[in-house]
Amino acid sequence: MKNKLLLISLFLIVGWTNCYAQQEADFESHTIPKELKVNANAVVRNSNIIITIKDYDEVEVVTDRLVTVLNKDGERDINAIEHYDSSTKIKKMEATIYDADGNKVTRFKNGDFKDVSSVSSGTLYSDNRVKYLDYTPRDYPFTVHFKSTVLLKSTAFLPSWMPLEYYNTSTELSSFKVINESDIEIKFKESHLAEYEISKNGLLDYTATNLPAVDYQSYSPDFTTYGPFVKIALKQFKMQGVDGMNNEWSDFGKWMNDQLLSDVGVLPESVKKEIKELTINAKTEKEKAKIVYEFMQDRSRYISVQVGIGGWKPIDATEVHNMSYGDCKGLSNYTKALLNEVGISSYHAVLYGGNNIRNIDSEFSSTQGNHMILYVPELDNEKDFWLECTSKTSPFGYIAGFTDDRDALVVTENGGEILHTTVYKTEDNTQESSAVIMVHKDGSASASLEMVTRGYQYSFRDHLETYSIKDLIKKYKSYWSHLNGLSITDASALSDKEQIQVVEKASVTVSRYGSKTGNLLLIQPVFFNRNENEPTRYKNRQNDFEIDRGYIDTDVYEINLENGLSIDALPEPVEINSKFGVYKLSITDSGDGKLKVHRYLRINKGYFDKEDYEAYREFRATLVKHDKSKAVLKVD
Repeated sequence: MKNKLLLISLFLIVGWTNCYAQQEADFESHTIPKELKVNANAVVRNSNIIITIKDYDEVEVVTDRLVTVLNKDGERDINAIEHYDSSTKIKKMEATIYDADGNKVTRFKNGDFKDVSSVSSGTLYSDNRVKYLDYTPRDYPFTVHFKSTVLLKSTAFLPSWMPLEYYNTSTELSSFKVINESDIEIKFKESHLAEYEISKNGLLDYTATNLPAVDYQSYSPDFTTYGPFVKIALKQFKMQGVDGMNNEWSDFGKWMNDQLLSDVGVLPESVKKEIKELTINAKTEKEKAKIVYEFMQDRSRYISVQVGIGGWKPIDATEVHNMSYGDCKGLSNYTKALLNEVGISSYHAVLYGGNNIRNIDSEFSSTQGNHMILYVPELDNEKDFWLECTSKTSPFGYIAGFTDDRDALVVTENGGEILHTTVYKTEDNTQESSAVIMVHKDGSASASLEMVTRGYQYSFRDHLETYSIKDLIKKYKSYWSHLNGLSITDASALSDKEQIQVVEKASVTVSRYGSKTGNLLLIQPVFFNRNENEPTRYKNRQNDFEIDRGYIDTDVYEINLENGLSIDALPEPVEINSKFGVYKLSITDSGDGKLKVHRYLRINKGYFDKEDYEAYREFRATLVKHDKSKAVLKVD
């Protein structure tokens, strides 16, 4: 009895130790400290990772992990999962499930885990697989104790440590230790450990305790920019049987070029001849490159192909040409081979693709990134062209929305270099609307609109060209849902790839535009482009916030009043200037029964202190209020 009490006492003091491996684990969900349940969907009770470097081509990763899942959303934090392929062997994998009272519910052995391809259905073929725990709980909370041992023969990708794993997950205890039994030097980078009071027990030996969950808050920067983590990499490594060196980006890039990219750019003679004939009359290098890019777009399509050396080596340019498809690596490599045939230099570029901006870590060379594009350094004395080769519709050199404004690894024959992709300036990210509106005495209205969108905002609307009239009308009804009784009688959207702009036109009728009160008719002059929603209010803003892209909207409306309507009162002109942007609105009587509406909104890109968030929220709330401002008309 004394021994059992001692075990329970030790558990309560230091969290999960070896006692939780016993078949009859004695725990209850209320033993989790109260502060760790705040904003938490799951609590990492104990996560212990030990990485043993046996050689540059042999690394063992032992994971012992206990997670209490508090609700449905917390299931994503179980992480009872391991990937494997020809160079990654799962030596051990097991999991035990406990209910809220600490009673064992079930146990999973290695063969009980789901075993599936680790890539999506959009992937043609892949040699990567994944085993994961497939468990449906009866109720919450429940606890998962997961253990695994994995042997890596391909050592280019080593686990990082994030003791605070993601939003809405707290950590009671997490440890990470690297044991180096080899003579290979380990690179590592520590970030934000001091801010979270994480203990360093020795070289590459860490412990984190009682880290409260971080609640997701809108406009937060990427989690990796402020969360605690440790990255590791070997200076000498092996990737799928190929030796590599990684002292810095220059030699890592040199390795990529020599081992992964140098032998995949050969094209069939017939293709070489065809592309030279297509570009023979091009008057400039840019025109020539554009012809090549559009040739690639017209005759190929994107499909994921996760094979080759760690999924990093592109398939041959000849194979891409013959099959007319490829992944980001294959299509970028194919385009590079075509450009090379017409005398234009280009280079593979690896980065993190996504709508949210994430940089390759320029201070830590390693296998990073999830996407490849192509970099063309110069055309006709114009610098820095970036080509997104997976898109069949993007204009030449346009990359806004998925790969813009971030650091990328550019791979050349001389090595790797970190360069920044195209930044779309606020002044260029424009949406210009002009409309003629007719308001009738019964409160109905009709309007015709033309809207031109450029820069980063082009990426929101270029796809509309492919919509049917039916789908386009459906889209506009959603976009202008603030207009009561909206009917769209005509609509079109045309993407101009030369000017890189979308021109949209629409004709609409609105049966309940104005609201009548006696002989007065109230209307909202900001007809089409309104701010409808305010940013979320937070009692305790935890993070700084970021507006990652700026833009400018300009709206000019002419509102014509039917005979029998006259102006009774108009809102006062508004001009707001702040660090977050500029807003101007004027509604004026231009005579002859017409109103003129001029609206200007500029939102500035920037990184702001969390103390400024409430001021930003109030700025946006003010825009909503003025966009809904009313004019009063008299009905004769």
